[in-house]
Amino acid sequence: MSTQDFDIKVVVKKVTKQFASEDPDVGLALEDVNFSVHTNEFVTIVGRSGCGKSTMLNIVAGLLTPTEGEVLINGRPIDGPGLDRGMVFQHSGLFPWLTAIENIEFGPRNIGTSKAERHALGQGLIELVRLKGFENKYPRELSGGMQQRVAIARAMAMDPEILLMDEPFGALDQLTREDMQRELLRIWETRKKTVLFVTHGIIEAIYLSDRILVFNPKPGFVRKEFVVDLLRPRQKSSPDFMQYYEEIYDAIH
Repeated sequence: MSTQDFDIKVVVKKVTKQFASEDPDVGLALEDVNFSVHTNEFVTIVGRSGCGKSTMLNIVAGLLTPTEGEVLINGRPIDGPGLDRGMVFQHSGLFPWLTAIENIEFGPRNIGTSKAERHALGQGLIELVRLKGFENKYPRELSGGMQQRVAIARAMAMDPEILLMDEPFGALDQLTREDMQRELLRIWETRKKTVLFVTHGIIEAIYLSDRILVFNPKPGFVRKEFVVDLLRPRQKSSPDFMQYYEEIYDAIH
């Protein structure tokens, strides 16, 4: 990396992903994708269903390997999943037999963190996601929004540099979703993580993001980029906000 790139956390270079298919055009999910994410930046990928958003996120996570191209983290090519990246999915994926705090402590326990350290870490994250009093509840005893708070805390328990979030609020009702958007911004501003976020929601993307990447469908590539130059907290009904909405909507459609 050059000296002017010192604050670039993620670089996606000429990434193409071809899945096995009798029709090569059908199996081509991504083609020549290029973008970067700066340290502590909040970047969101939006686009139609099937444009490769989740595929791209899984490649950055190291869960999929690109057919061509590469992903660099801090200037180094990734070769699989790593503790520098934490993943949050649409469904929380919590272990139903573990309590909220046991789910959060699962990763640190697996790498041999002491019980005392795990407890302090878990309690701190419980407070960060505002679940004090619910730490000993099982996932079935928590609402959808609470489960996603636990999932975010679990992803942060290994103190990753990057949070990768794939439609994390997509299964929630509208009011809970808006609550979680505010909570995510609070957590992001508190912990200063680099975030790469995937959503179908244009309003959600504008509300959360520093930059928005619009993906072209089939195959996916970055069709257009928007820098969201609005102060936070953002008013979703403001004329400037709606101007971004119209421009991004046009870029997608």
